Amino acid sequence: MCGICGIYGQENKIVVQKMLDVLKHRGPDGEGIFSDQNITLGHSRLSIIDLSENGKQPMSNEDGDIWLSVNGEIYNYKELRNQLENLGHHFHSNSDSETIIHAYEEFDLEFITKLRGMFALALYDQKKNLLILARDPIGKKPLYYTNHQGFLIFASEIKALLESGLPRVVDKTSIWSYLAYQYPLGERTLFLGVRKVIPGHMLIIDTKKVTVRKYWDISEKNQNATEDYFADKLLQILKTATKLRMNSDVPVGAFLSGGIDSSAVTALARPYYRDNDFHTFSVGFETFSELPYAKKVSEFLDTDHHEVQITSNMVLKDLRKIAWIYDEPLGDAAIINNYFLSKEAKKFVTVVLTGDGGDELFAGYANYSYNPRIYSILKNSVIKKFASTLTNLFYKRYYPTDSQFLNNKMRYLDFFLDLPFDRIHLNTQRNLGDKEIENISSLPCVDINTHANFPETQQTTLGKMLAVDCKNLLPEKFLMKVDKGTMANSVEARIPLLDVELIQFAFTIPPHLKIKNWQEKYILRKAVKGLLPREILQRPKLGFGTTVGQWLQDDLYETVLQKINEGQLLNEILKKDFRTQLLNKLNKKIRDSPFEIWTLFALELWYDTFFVEYNE
Repeated sequence: MCGICGIYGQENKIVVQKMLDVLKHRGPDGEGIFSDQNITLGHSRLSIIDLSENGKQPMSNEDGDIWLSVNGEIYNYKELRNQLENLGHHFHSNSDSETIIHAYEEFDLEFITKLRGMFALALYDQKKNLLILARDPIGKKPLYYTNHQGFLIFASEIKALLESGLPRVVDKTSIWSYLAYQYPLGERTLFLGVRKVIPGHMLIIDTKKVTVRKYWDISEKNQNATEDYFADKLLQILKTATKLRMNSDVPVGAFLSGGIDSSAVTALARPYYRDNDFHTFSVGFETFSELPYAKKVSEFLDTDHHEVQITSNMVLKDLRKIAWIYDEPLGDAAIINNYFLSKEAKKFVTVVLTGDGGDELFAGYANYSYNPRIYSILKNSVIKKFASTLTNLFYKRYYPTDSQFLNNKMRYLDFFLDLPFDRIHLNTQRNLGDKEIENISSLPCVDINTHANFPETQQTTLGKMLAVDCKNLLPEKFLMKVDKGTMANSVEARIPLLDVELIQFAFTIPPHLKIKNWQEKYILRKAVKGLLPREILQRPKLGFGTTVGQWLQDDLYETVLQKINEGQLLNEILKKDFRTQLLNKLNKKIRDSPFEIWTLFALELWYDTFFVEYNE
């Protein structure tokens, strides 16, 4: 795990060194720069496999005409290396990264399809003056790029791009997306002109053009087989995926919430360590905690367990640092959990396994059950007409009401009236609907869902919902949270449930085995039933939440009040009457809809961090 950066079209070691300086947290174990007249590549190293100087990057082939800077791990590198050596390739290190270079030499652009891992990479072919930027299939590792003064600049984090002198301008379209979803959809960011490489895509850049190429996508191909077959096969693939992720020259631990996903991953990883040398880490809060469940799993598996209880004072103390680390607004406050959890983990390990991805592959959220049923009911033209009349009347005459429950239910109903089902499902994850954003802000109205990544080949209703989430919610909200929180503390997170072969297999499992008798993740529970206590297997979904409302009422209250009252960006985008109403009823708003307040507060905190303080 590392940080990468570079400039295509220019030799500029001074700027790339500045970029590396702000990526130091991603790779404190070393750094390197390669440059010629056409490119400058940078790399900050977190040593995981082959700790010697031979694993240093940027690295090249034997001829010195193909150069690589990569962030991530290639889990099938041993198998791939054997194949390449049999084809005549010679390796000078034991690094997994070197296999990428030789795979490119052998397979040209198809090299990317040979990699089983997590990665964001920059590969430069000196003879062709060709740069390849690529992000792994599901988007575990971030990769940003921009064009500035005629040069293409890229990095693992946006803050590194800003070191190039890129003008800092807010993308107002992305603010609409942020208010709706708590993250910018698609390739956009909140910095105008800064783009993300989309998961499963590669950019091929030469002196004439930039070509975007999709090399992988989710495809639903349901098999006709028995329940036992799917459960057994799933467990087999998950065991292999976990085993591959235990390969490391530094200690490995696990984040453990006590939910089925992280517990199953921990159970499969535990046998690779003797005695109780396997470290697990859990987080709790002053008013809410899953710590008892995590402790139960830890005792069952005999791990060396560590607990972190996050207080509002801890959040206040480190909030500005976390805002700087994340690059974009902390819409999902759960990144704070990851940050403090990783901070504790770093005392004992350098690599952690996590349970992310289980919900999006095996239908772990309640809306996977509810959304199709409501959609089916509203296919009745009479019912749909009544619902349309009701929502129009509500938003014209009554919105916003003092009842947040009613506001939420009317928003949810409104999502089902006009759109194709995949857009409806995406909408149901919103924090605010378009009519609500229009009501509170002066932003120009945008059909933000046109920026989303929608699936193309899904056959079933559930398959469409899962694919929508795997292409949007998962990579751009949840996996960003994992990457930024862990890398802030120089910790590498590995995610067995998002192994590419496991993803592909998950989309062969019929919907009735993912949700059965209203039980979410049925087939996953059956697959791992021999690994965990019954109490954990039957636990309902709680999520990796926070006590945002409590934080806002305690140590963060004065800071929140100041941001909403005096914040420059909020003053620009919020309607004056809404802002006045918000301040007058702030205490009630915090109690009734804390996440709406947090969303606005986090937006202003981000703006202050990257714009106001920068200009002072």
